[in-house]
Order: sequence, then C-alpha cells, then structure tokens
Amino acid sequence: MYTTIKKVSKGLMAAVLGLTMVLAGSAFKGDSNKKAPQRFKYIGTTFTEAAVENLSNWSHDEDAPECDRTPQQACVIIVDSQFVNPNGTLKSTLNLTAAQYSSSTNYYVSGSSDSSMDIENRTAQ
Repeated sequence: MYTTIKKVSKGLMAAVLGLTMVLAGSAFKGDSNKKAPQRFKYIGTTFTEAAVENLSNWSHDEDAPECDRTPQQACVIIVDSQFVNPNGTLKSTLNLTAAQYSSSTNYYVSGSSDSSMDIENRTAQ
C-alpha cells in the first residue's frame, strides 16, 4: 500500500510540474495576434466623397507628417494592419466613409470598419 501511495504521489507531482511549466511558458508568450498600426497619406487630387473613400488614393507612408486634425479635408489615417494587404495597399474591408465639410465641396474621413483607426484630417487648403 505504501508503494502504491508513493507511485501515485510521484505521478501527481509530475502532472503538477508539467502543468506549471505549460502555464509559466504561456505567461511569457507574446500576443501573436496583435497587429501593428499602419500610416496612410491621402494622395488624391480632389476631396470629393468618392475620391476620399477610394482606397487607391491612400498611400502607405510611415513618415507622413501629422495633420492638424481639423475635419475639413482628408489627410492621414492610421489603421490596424489587418486592414492592409501584403503589398502595402488598403483592403476593401476597411470601408472608409467620408463626410462633407460644411457647404463646401471638401470631404474628410469620418470613419471605417476599423474601430481603432486614428483619423488625422486637416484644414481645407
């Protein structure tokens, strides 16, 4: 009986040690699903609603200067990389939306499918 208890306690200790190692290892693992934000600059020549919402008018540019954040014209957006194609273009799933500035012909970015997107519009020029 003593031998049986000894064998069971060794097995139990091995199981506890194994579980502890698994939990300790996962505690130091990075979040592999976390995506880095990507910065895009507006390169369109007009500021119509269709132009601002057209993803081909946005160019990946990590060095694009900050904009004054005045909601009058599109300037820069910072999106989660899950909305960026491997070639550095925006995915259609981003679904950019634009809003009109007052009664002018200028539109600015007002939202998208990326709830964490940072919008840097600018003063109309």
